Amino acid sequence: MRWLAAEDGGRRNPHPGGRYAPTAFAASGTVDDLWSIAFDDVPAGLGVGLGEGAVHARWLNGVGVPFAWGPGTRLIITEGPRPVAEVEILATAPWAERPWTFRVSESFGITGRGVGVVGDFTGAIDRSGLPAELQSRDQLLIVPEVWVEFARLANRERIALLLRGVEKDQVAPGAVLRGFAP
Repeated sequence: MRWLAAEDGGRRNPHPGGRYAPTAFAASGTVDDLWSIAFDDVPAGLGVGLGEGAVHARWLNGVGVPFAWGPGTRLIITEGPRPVAEVEILATAPWAERPWTFRVSESFGITGRGVGVVGDFTGAIDRSGLPAELQSRDQLLIVPEVWVEFARLANRERIALLLRGVEKDQVAPGAVLRGFAP
């Protein structure tokens, strides 16, 4: 998802991130083709965050959606008739509950161990060493092992994750990790 800047017709006040239920239409259509869509984890808008990142979405009523919304489809996200963001669909899958979500704000290589990430975490990880889905702006892949760690940043402890089986350049700020339900 990429938020439009206010000068490009986007929101005057940036979205804080998190759950979001706007409307959308395929870029090949018009604002008359609006459908309700729900996002579980949108990135914070420009001025609050990076203004873009990977998202997980579902149609509130996917029955009869009039366009092929498969990989490569570009959606215009609207609030009423006004476009506020754009999304390109990278992959589709049946909706599944995810026990945890982690939006990456920074990643760093740890020689001999893997890739460390810090960011915003929601949910609960019941044990380390399990795989997770990694969705970035241009790819969707499986991280073979995710380990829970802690990092001290600016004199406070934050949850950090150690990712094994991926490279640092695959884990950019704005990427989202999602755990699989047991």
